[in-house]
Amino acid sequence: MTDDFYYKTPDPLEEDFSVDDLISDIKQQIDTEPGDAAFYRAEDPGAGLEQQNADIDDTELYSAGELLPEDVQMPAFAEQMPQMENYAPAYDAYRGYGEYEGYPAPEDALPEDEYDYDEAYDETYDPEDDAENAPPPEKPKQKRRKRIVPLFVKVILYVVIVGLVAVGLGYGAWECAQDVFAFGRSDETLTVTIKNGDSVDDIAQMLKDNGVIKYPWLFKLYCKFTDSESTMDPGTYVISYNYDYNALVDNMIANSPNRTTVRVMIPEGMTGAQIFELMEKNNVCSAEELKKAAAETAFDYWFLEGIPYGADNRLEGFLFPDTYDFYEHDDPERVLDKLLTNFDRKFSDEAQEQLASLNEKIANRLRNAGYDESFIDAHRLNIYELMTVASMIEKESAGADESGNIASVIYNRLCKPAEYPYLNIDATLIYAIGENRQLTEADKQIDSPYNTYTHTGLPAGPISNPGLSSITAALYPNDTDYYYYALDKATGFHHFSKTYDEHNQFLGTQNDG
Repeated sequence: MTDDFYYKTPDPLEEDFSVDDLISDIKQQIDTEPGDAAFYRAEDPGAGLEQQNADIDDTELYSAGELLPEDVQMPAFAEQMPQMENYAPAYDAYRGYGEYEGYPAPEDALPEDEYDYDEAYDETYDPEDDAENAPPPEKPKQKRRKRIVPLFVKVILYVVIVGLVAVGLGYGAWECAQDVFAFGRSDETLTVTIKNGDSVDDIAQMLKDNGVIKYPWLFKLYCKFTDSESTMDPGTYVISYNYDYNALVDNMIANSPNRTTVRVMIPEGMTGAQIFELMEKNNVCSAEELKKAAAETAFDYWFLEGIPYGADNRLEGFLFPDTYDFYEHDDPERVLDKLLTNFDRKFSDEAQEQLASLNEKIANRLRNAGYDESFIDAHRLNIYELMTVASMIEKESAGADESGNIASVIYNRLCKPAEYPYLNIDATLIYAIGENRQLTEADKQIDSPYNTYTHTGLPAGPISNPGLSSITAALYPNDTDYYYYALDKATGFHHFSKTYDEHNQFLGTQNDG
């Protein structure tokens, strides 16, 4: 074997050395069949492996495990392999060629089965070298903190929820009551027809379509619990929008066209008790039933807001006098609602605006008299107090022509409470004692909130149910200087005076007569 042949293994210390060259060389060494030796020509290091081996005599080849001749030197790369701990895999690739002369194993070399490549790699790896290229550490996950709701917040939420449920249930109950009792509906009539084969479902839907009821399911439930499903017979019937469920059923039976109708005329100035007796006298319903309904029924009208329940005369002043048609043995709630609906219709938006204007005039008069704003605000009239004034005008006036002057006397006294603390109106005292008779001096001393001889300002409430003329006089009083009036026996009307002396002089003329 000539000197032209030697191991041509890339030297990692040379400047043109690359890792790819090393990997390629090792791969060729591993792929070589046992018994072959791979040599490179010095003259042609780039020649292929087959070509270079072809130029070598088979007798000059050395198999793996045989010793090389002494004149064949190991390449510098191989001599340095034991010291290159970073190339442990490359060192391993040369283990298969055995021990060569001039290539002794290092003293600190381990047996092959005890060599730990991972440990060697770890010993040579410096984490700081890759610190710049290392990915940022993952942000530790924060534990989800449990929200703690303060006790007072829970209490508030509970109260709000319970309140909303209560309001909702209350509103629903009131809506159902309005539909059952037909509160606030007009007394206009309409004609409906029940056809052959119509079920209670068909009748309920027909009534809803005509605006008579709002909730068909509620009407059907009423019919079921009152056993009224089979009583409504085919036919054409005249009914009213303000009929409650009971009246609707009673009027849609075979005999309903012959049901007795009662026409009742309620005079102006009647008290509630007198109206109830009139209804009982005409077989509409009993006075006791009407008193109970007036005291306890929650009628939905703006002018009744703030009026407490429980008193028989709770609706006093708002049972509008007029002529009405009722049925015998009618429902008491429906009867009262019919009167209240009429008042609501008569007391228009214009009347409400005039009430505001009247309060401004009264406020200016009190202001000019030296009263402060708190006193003025406390003496503004609401609808209940206005009807109290109207009811006194109704009972005191001898005719519509003098209603405006009666109103002026009442307001003149109210606007000068220091000089005229008492209204001294007989009609309020008669209402308090409950009978219409000639008053005595003893009567004028009774303790009653309706006694305007002993209680300042307005009485506790209306003392009658006034007609339209008295209500108008209360809203539009005459502008006078009158503070007194007395009945003129000769004319049947009242004489009005500006001063107490003038009033007494007139009374003297009446005594003489």
